[in-house]
Amino acid sequence: MTKLPGVPDTDDIRPGMASYLGTGPLGSTCGTCKWMGYFKPGKDKFNKRTEQTVSTRVKTQGCRMFLTLTHRHGPGVKAEWAACKYWEAKDDRRR
Repeated sequence: MTKLPGVPDTDDIRPGMASYLGTGPLGSTCGTCKWMGYFKPGKDKFNKRTEQTVSTRVKTQGCRMFLTLTHRHGPGVKAEWAACKYWEAKDDRRR
């Protein structure tokens, strides 16, 4: 098949990304996107001292937009990957 310039194909797919690799703004990466990384529910633990069950959260490097679109947790994405079309700048005030 012929590869057309500017048209994504199977080489531009990365597991866990919400869309095709490199379809975001020029020079942007997943590491600079507000959707990268989120907390997901962890295993509940029983605290013997208080005799209560404690819910835990686990930090994941997955894409929150992937979770929103597919309703499932995907594998982690690498910060250096070129951003997809859902890229949005991180809000530095949230840190």
